[in-house]
Amino acid sequence: MTKIPFKAVVVDMDGTFVDKNNQFNRTEFKEILAQLQANGIHFIAASGRPAARLADDFKGFNDHVDFVADNGAVLVRDQKVIQATAYSKEAVLKMTKIIQDDFPKALPVTLISGVKHTYCLKSIPEDKKKMMFFFYPNTVEIDDFANLPDDTYTKVTISYPYYIGKDIAREYNQICDEKTEFKTSGFENIDLVPAGVNKGIGLKKMLKYLQVKPNEIIAFGDSGNDIEMLEMTDMSYCMANGTDDAKKAAKFEAPSNTDDGVFKVLKKYLQE
Repeated sequence: MTKIPFKAVVVDMDGTFVDKNNQFNRTEFKEILAQLQANGIHFIAASGRPAARLADDFKGFNDHVDFVADNGAVLVRDQKVIQATAYSKEAVLKMTKIIQDDFPKALPVTLISGVKHTYCLKSIPEDKKKMMFFFYPNTVEIDDFANLPDDTYTKVTISYPYYIGKDIAREYNQICDEKTEFKTSGFENIDLVPAGVNKGIGLKKMLKYLQVKPNEIIAFGDSGNDIEMLEMTDMSYCMANGTDDAKKAAKFEAPSNTDDGVFKVLKKYLQE
């Protein structure tokens, strides 16, 4: 067997690692993970999903999987948060006030991610609740964002057409010193994150912690919020179902997420 040319595997989740039912082949993953561990190779999930969702996704494997969660805002190693890039409570309240005043229809479908919990209003529509609570399993419903509990706030997510994200970010940045930027995260969701937060930056911090260089990883992604990490390495794969900009950023193409594309590529390296 030739030497495996990477020291860490980095995967996006939605559209990359999991299928359309939010599942992955756990038996096959167990076998591949064992091979990676035997070779001292780290496995990292880099996702817009919060750490609580990723912990559920990898239940049974959490001791052996690291997380770059909330699009790079939260880093989890050995099931412990080792770093979080966050908003102040004051900044979050300014943002929710803008949404309430200028985009009132978006307020009931707004979630605030914290390290401890995710927070939403009790007025969240029932048709949104099932999906949102799947992705944010530690969600607490409150009457008013003005009564937001103390936490470390890493992201504001709005289940609304993406075009309002730019407007909210612009209005917020005009009145607040803590800057924000918006990203689309699929399912018609907008993520508003602290300025400078993205998967690539979060991943670099995790790799530094693991003492792995960016060009020593193999990375898999499918969309725009994966571009930074795909551009970090010569071993980057965009899924066949990926967007054009992600395909342009990646060096290679992997089979689609519904065809176990990540596993198929990894097995080729592990079997050489």
